[in-house]
Amino acid sequence: MERFRARMFQTLVLLTALSGALAFHAFRSVAQFQKEVAEALGRRETKLRSLQPRARFDSERRRLLLGIRDAILKARPRVGPDRSRELASLALEASEKYPGVDPLLLVAVGIVESGYDAGAISHAGARGLYQIHPSTGRLLARRLGWDFDEALLHDPVRNTEMAACYLDLLGSAYNDPEMILAEYNGGPLNAGYFRAKAEKLAGETRDYVPRVIGVYQRLEREIKGMVPLGSPQEGTRP
Repeated sequence: MERFRARMFQTLVLLTALSGALAFHAFRSVAQFQKEVAEALGRRETKLRSLQPRARFDSERRRLLLGIRDAILKARPRVGPDRSRELASLALEASEKYPGVDPLLLVAVGIVESGYDAGAISHAGARGLYQIHPSTGRLLARRLGWDFDEALLHDPVRNTEMAACYLDLLGSAYNDPEMILAEYNGGPLNAGYFRAKAEKLAGETRDYVPRVIGVYQRLEREIKGMVPLGSPQEGTRP
């Protein structure tokens, strides 16, 4: 009888120990599961937080793209919405390649220079959307690693990149948008006259700088301020 009781006691102790082990294992499994769930939720939250700035960037970029498209369309209605969007995209991409170039300043230059006419040729022989003179175009093409041909100046893709590259180079020389525009329009000599407010400053450059700045400021208000674009500005062509 005593032996039976001893065996029963041993069995009870074994079952108790086994039950405790199972309970401990179950507790550990639940704790591990909760930890894994918490880590998964943490990773998801971190990913969502990382995606938010990108989503805001994409939203801002789209708003900027559509605003520039509308500005180009108003400057030159005949290009149509699809083509004006392509030109807007080229301006944005060029400014992203040259981060020192404000895309709205680049667009303002295009509006004033040619009214966004890729076939435009000035009285001085400057060509294309951003009116790059062949002599300047040759230097820019060399810098960009291109074989120069005057036909490049009427290619919207190449002309846009040349203009952005040129503005970027001028921006590294001058910390002043007006000086950048003065040299873009009239070369270094006229830029010097502009800085000195000299009487020798070319009348074209004298008018050009405030004209581009005016269009730029309008685009800043209308596109970044989310107000309807106004009527066509200077540089508008039929």
